[in-house]
Amino acid sequence: MHGNMNMDRAIFDLNISVEATSLYILLCALMDAGEDPTLQNASVKWTGTKEALDTAARELIERGIVAGAVPTPNDMHLHPNSREHWC
Repeated sequence: MHGNMNMDRAIFDLNISVEATSLYILLCALMDAGEDPTLQNASVKWTGTKEALDTAARELIERGIVAGAVPTPNDMHLHPNSREHWC
């Protein structure tokens, strides 16, 4: 088991919110578990509000950290981008 194959530790070097960082880690964990990286799947383990989840997703998408659209449908795949795409 390799674990965290999708997660890039450089996420901690970015000045993004705790919620966005948490969502990134959660999406990577879902993918490592063979699950789809969607807000629907993330919401099962998300401890914050739905608004905080949506805000975190928007932040990750706007910074190029994950691929997706705003507003984000619950079933849209939010695949992490490689760090070259981050801004």
